[in-house]
Amino acid sequence: MQEEHAGHRARIRERFRQTGLQGYAPHEVLELLLTFAIPRRDTNPIAHALIKRFGSLHQVLEAPQEELTQVDGIGEQAASLLGMMLPLMRSYLTSKAGEKAVLNSPDACKAYARGLLLGEGFEHFDVIALDSKNQVVGWERAASGDEGEAAVSVRKVISLLLRLGACQAVLAHNHPDGVLQPSQADKELTGQMGQVMASVGIRLVDHIIIAGTGAYSFRESGLL
Repeated sequence: MQEEHAGHRARIRERFRQTGLQGYAPHEVLELLLTFAIPRRDTNPIAHALIKRFGSLHQVLEAPQEELTQVDGIGEQAASLLGMMLPLMRSYLTSKAGEKAVLNSPDACKAYARGLLLGEGFEHFDVIALDSKNQVVGWERAASGDEGEAAVSVRKVISLLLRLGACQAVLAHNHPDGVLQPSQADKELTGQMGQVMASVGIRLVDHIIIAGTGAYSFRESGLL
């Protein structure tokens, strides 16, 4: 039986080397990934159990590690590997943008915000400081919400921007519920932030919302 599993592992890994993940069903992606964390066991039924428990591939990758370990066959090592995937993707996107990324367009702002917020299960509000040439000089997480919306302090945002030496700024937050459009509260907060920033000589370049794989730009939508 172990030889049979070893042969199957070798085949699915070779398939990946030949074609990447093209044509893989969601459970097959998990099945392949789990072969690197679960030795000497068929990972196919475990992958099916994960999809059944959480509903989809992205929900498995977003699931807390303590919930992942409740699925039969998922130990701490496998849960850690699954939990690492989205942070790894965010690190990839941030690295791709570069340490001194230039956010001179809505698309550039969206790409940078994805690197901070893609796949986050709770709402976060991030502040990205720019110099006069739209180059990122730093970013800070201004607020996080364990449940529901993150409560954002305008005073704290301004304090962070001044400390980072910002001439300009991009705001970014995520909607874990997947709704991409800004709420009325989002619009009001953006207007308030823009006014207070202007009063201390900081220009609000954009406000980005990340929801699922989508990104919304206030500037691109004519709200700034």
